[in-house]
Amino acid sequence: MIKLEKLQAILEELAPAALADKYDPPHFWRKPGGKLQKIGVCVDPTVQNIRMAQQDGVDLLIIHHPCGEQDEALLAGQEMGVFVLHSAWNKAPDGNTAVLARLLNFRETVQDGALVSGRIEMSLRELLFSCQRLLNTPILPYAGDLNAQVRNVLLISGSGFAPFYKEEWDKYIAKGCDTFLSAELGRFALSYLSRHNIKLIDLGHSAMARPGMEHLTDMLQNRLKIFHCQVFFYPDIYAVNYQTATFYPEMVN
Repeated sequence: MIKLEKLQAILEELAPAALADKYDPPHFWRKPGGKLQKIGVCVDPTVQNIRMAQQDGVDLLIIHHPCGEQDEALLAGQEMGVFVLHSAWNKAPDGNTAVLARLLNFRETVQDGALVSGRIEMSLRELLFSCQRLLNTPILPYAGDLNAQVRNVLLISGSGFAPFYKEEWDKYIAKGCDTFLSAELGRFALSYLSRHNIKLIDLGHSAMARPGMEHLTDMLQNRLKIFHCQVFFYPDIYAVNYQTATFYPEMVN
């Protein structure tokens, strides 16, 4: 059993709040009791993940993406707490973006918050297959010649293909990046980046966060052994991109 204050100190060490976007600090959506015996970790607060955590008697569920108002009913009358990491873990030195870049064998990596650039020597087809295998996602949208060589890659956690990232795109195009990996690939990014001969792979907003959250689970399991505290990972994720879900909310589950 671990005291809540001790767990908070460990999470602050792993994902410092100072790294988070100003509007998106790590926070308790629901605060648990002062002592924790079982902890759950997941990417999304899906119905399946919440119910499985409840069945396992989890005291605190650590999630990547925030809960919505519709999730309140699932937790009504329950004592389970919920802690949201989100942007702090995307930007952490051992968080979502860094873990994914490492698993994709980036070389000469440079991290700038939720963005990591690095070198890879393979074709777009080979990189696409690597992403499919790693994320266990058989279908990933892409743009570009599958036979073209990939050499300098930019990885952006979350909605990196949203138009408000255009300034970052331009910066990394100027640095010689030829391939972008992110999520929320839409018409604007497809049109603009294709004109600059940038190859694109949409990894899925939630799917690309799963390896990093699994890594967080492993680290917490090792760190909390001394406290005899169990840590579970719940793998269910939302199958659509978040911007898609804002227009078609019935598709979220």
